[in-house]
Amino acid sequence: MKQTFLPILLICIIVGCTPRSTISTLNDVDSYIMERPDSALQVIESMDRSLLKTERSRAHHALLHAMALDKNYIDVTDDSIAQVAVDYYSRRGPEKSKARAYYYLGLAYYYQQNYDKAILEFTKAEEVAETCDSLYLGMTKSIQA
Repeated sequence: MKQTFLPILLICIIVGCTPRSTISTLNDVDSYIMERPDSALQVIESMDRSLLKTERSRAHHALLHAMALDKNYIDVTDDSIAQVAVDYYSRRGPEKSKARAYYYLGLAYYYQQNYDKAILEFTKAEEVAETCDSLYLGMTKSIQA
């Protein structure tokens, strides 16, 4: 155990790992974002982003931020938040997060009135959501109607 723990600890110190408390906070927000989006947005916006040391934690934060803004009826025209999530989840998954990332990127383009890009992202979201996320499948089909 000590033989594997030490190298991992050294890698985390040198490269930088997201603290467990930050990961825990992101997971907590993920668990209640649909029921309490106002609280989720407050927590997400108050987080110290310098603690997001890994690409995965930055993507998770970005996806939750995009979700919380939308659930609080804040129309976001800046695609940079959702783009962080798409850049990560399009390569690594999980599929549910990938579908949601595409959806929120499409939504940003939709609010920019860049409908060609919006439809492209919504189509990607729909294709992925068909296999794993009926809620976002419905949301994607609804906005394209």
